[in-house]
Amino acid sequence: MMIGFFAGIGVLLGGGFLLVNRVVRSVGLSASSTSQNALHTPTGTVRLQKQDQVGPGLPVYPRSALELPEAASTTTALKEREKGVTVAMYHTTDARDFVDNWYSEHLSPEFKRRDSGDKPVPEIFKDANVADSDIAFVAERGQQTRIVALSMDETGTKIALIRVDKSPPPTDSNP
Repeated sequence: MMIGFFAGIGVLLGGGFLLVNRVVRSVGLSASSTSQNALHTPTGTVRLQKQDQVGPGLPVYPRSALELPEAASTTTALKEREKGVTVAMYHTTDARDFVDNWYSEHLSPEFKRRDSGDKPVPEIFKDANVADSDIAFVAERGQQTRIVALSMDETGTKIALIRVDKSPPPTDSNP
């Protein structure tokens, strides 16, 4: 009777390990994918990030909330991403002046403040969808431009954290 009991427990444990192994493989969890903070599933890949690591790597205003894109605008965001434009949208109920002061204190000196209505409008603003009425902090380094755009809406301030990676112009390989 004891042999039957231990054999039954062994079969249950073996079946459990087999089941867990199949689930882990189908979801794509492995030692190689956890170091990249990515979860590979049959329907796509999900990137795991902490809240302060989302988007283009710019400081996030503390009393703001991440706005996820709607299903209709997700394809637009993916196309922009292919062009090298990464955008994370946040919203806060605080006034734009408070958010403007916070970013003035927390961004590095390489960021230059551009007030709403300043002329001429930089060409990069068209690629990044920054409106002329937005207050923007802009920093350029090499092939990368980072922008913090602040716009007012009826319930507070919208914060767009934008990174534009410009690809170098193609070189002609013919001498």
